[in-house]
Amino acid sequence: MTTRDAPFYLRVMCETAQALSTSLEEQDVIQELLRRTASALNARAALVRVLSPDGSELIHAGSIGLSETYLRKGSVSLATSSVDQRVLQGERVVVPDVTQEPGFQYREAAAAEGLKGLIAVPLMVRERAMGVLRVYVDDTEALSEADIMLVDALADLAALVLEKVRLHQSLYRIAQALNSSLELQSMLSRVLEATVKEMGLKAAVIRLLDPERGVLRLVASYGLSETYLAKGEIHVERSPVDQKALRGETVVLYDVGAEPGFEYPEAAVAEGIRSVLVVPLKLQDRILGVMRVYSARPRHFSPVGAQFLSAVAHLVALAIEKAQLHAALQEKYEDLKVDLTELYRFLALG
Repeated sequence: MTTRDAPFYLRVMCETAQALSTSLEEQDVIQELLRRTASALNARAALVRVLSPDGSELIHAGSIGLSETYLRKGSVSLATSSVDQRVLQGERVVVPDVTQEPGFQYREAAAAEGLKGLIAVPLMVRERAMGVLRVYVDDTEALSEADIMLVDALADLAALVLEKVRLHQSLYRIAQALNSSLELQSMLSRVLEATVKEMGLKAAVIRLLDPERGVLRLVASYGLSETYLAKGEIHVERSPVDQKALRGETVVLYDVGAEPGFEYPEAAVAEGIRSVLVVPLKLQDRILGVMRVYSARPRHFSPVGAQFLSAVAHLVALAIEKAQLHAALQEKYEDLKVDLTELYRFLALG
């Protein structure tokens, strides 16, 4: 067993944390994690795989020390990889010989690559696994418990940085969508599409408040059927969820079919909606309406997810004001052209 002292582990942690914190690209974070982890353990190779959007596969996101032939073998199916199932449930898995492990999907490819020992740990953020870090070593018995704990800690560090980077990149892409057009309907549709894809959701809508009628008017949607959208207007007095949002609160419904406060629960269940997150569209001290996102599976939206959507909603509110001001100026410009035309006619007659 290799002997490493406490200062060694502390130095690796500090240097890795510093290196990861300066990265603003997901690929840079992953490669830095792999390089430093492999170096610290004198590992043969290391690999990061991330969950696919539907959660059925682990997709290659970065590697070190592995051949192109091995990497081209394909993604990892969770249905046939009990090792990764255990890891994604939060377990640290040590396999002395992957070529003899029934729960390892590509045993023949691993043998051809010369792989043997494996340490696999989850990339976890707030009790949610986003992927797996695998470290391949020649002899797992040569590793101490501290070595395995180091891999776990480095994976946790990287997962937090990856979440930060993903949020940063997501907001940037959504900001680009907001600046893509001054035509309100087109702009909002693009923003909703980007938000749904970035957050891994089913659908989203934006509704603006019509205070005279007491309804939330649909102005843009993404991912919802025409049948669902035609179910009827949202009446503020019948929707406690939206009443809270219009007071400036963020509202989460874990199970829309069982929790009170949602105006059309039966229609939502029929649409395949399970969880809902609602945030206000707030402009300084004025609330324009609400932004809702829908998940097809039960989901406890984290504070980070809620803050992210609130940031998007704030950008949307600013963009709506910008588009409305542009439309008002355009209307005044057209009126001015008409007035000038009439003036020229009058002068011509005179």
